[in-house]
Amino acid sequence: MGSLEKVGTAAVDAVEGSTLLSLQSENEGRLWEAQLAGPDGTEQVLEVDASGKVVSEPRVKDTGKEEKARVMAIVKDAEITFEDAVEKLSSSVKQGKIIHLSLDRYSDNLLVWDADVVGPDGTWHGVKVDAKDGTVTKNG
Repeated sequence: MGSLEKVGTAAVDAVEGSTLLSLQSENEGRLWEAQLAGPDGTEQVLEVDASGKVVSEPRVKDTGKEEKARVMAIVKDAEITFEDAVEKLSSSVKQGKIIHLSLDRYSDNLLVWDADVVGPDGTWHGVKVDAKDGTVTKNG
């Protein structure tokens, strides 16, 4: 899963002071859409190829004041980085391939790195990493 870390790091490096919110696999993992939060909660989207090369300019998503505040709270409250989440995900589904990873808060106020992981046999696994303490839960 080293290439996923490369993709995420390249995305974060492309937008100064940003925090990764999500990565979504496209074209069977050859391209990734990254969503980032800037220091003021402004969301930006860009594409990164599997080698870690940023292939599109960041595009600002105009989400409004309330969504910016929500995003800033999520970023502030997350203690587990995307790199830490990827490491935990790697050990939860052996030889699994992450196809989606996002930081989000659920209605029960649980803040998680939510991932879709495909096992070597093609089985889909929904895996969550608690963004506060790193606890991993898996379904499927």
